[in-house]
Amino acid sequence: MSEIQSSHAGPTAARIASLVRSIPLAVDLGRYELAEAAFAPRVRIDYSSLWGGEAQDLATPDLLAAWRGLVPGFDATLHELGPVQVELDAGQALASAEVEARHWLDGELWTLRGSYRWPLRLGAQGWRVTGMTFLLSQEQGDRGLCARAQARLAARA
Repeated sequence: MSEIQSSHAGPTAARIASLVRSIPLAVDLGRYELAEAAFAPRVRIDYSSLWGGEAQDLATPDLLAAWRGLVPGFDATLHELGPVQVELDAGQALASAEVEARHWLDGELWTLRGSYRWPLRLGAQGWRVTGMTFLLSQEQGDRGLCARAQARLAARA
C-alpha cells in the first residue's frame, strides 16, 4: 500500500502524489499522453547522476519523444515508487519518492534504484510537474540495454 508523507497531508498532497505516480505508470504502460498531461509545457530534466552531463530544459513534447524513442524498445519496464513525500509552499510543491526501475530486454534485466524529485507549480490547469531529477543510488545489470532497445525500435521503423 502506498503512503503519502507530508507536512501538509490532505487532499492537495494526495492529488500531487497521484499526479507524480501517474508518470512512471503511464510510461510503463505506453500511455505517453497521460504522462504528458502531468507536466508543465517546459520541464527541467536531470538524469546526470545516471548519464553524466547537465540538467536539460525541454519542451514537454521533446521529453516524451525521447521516452518514446527508448522505452518501447524494451520487452517491459516497471518503475515502482515508494511512499511519495510532498512539501507544499504557496502554489509550489516538491514531491519525492524512492524508485526501483526495471528494464527487461531479451531475457536480461537492468535495474536502477534511487529517488525522484519533482518540483510542481499550481496554475490555471491545476498542479503540473515543472522538473524531474533522478538520483541514482544503485545499478545492476547492463546499461547497454538502452542502446539495444533503441536499435530494436529503429529496426522496426
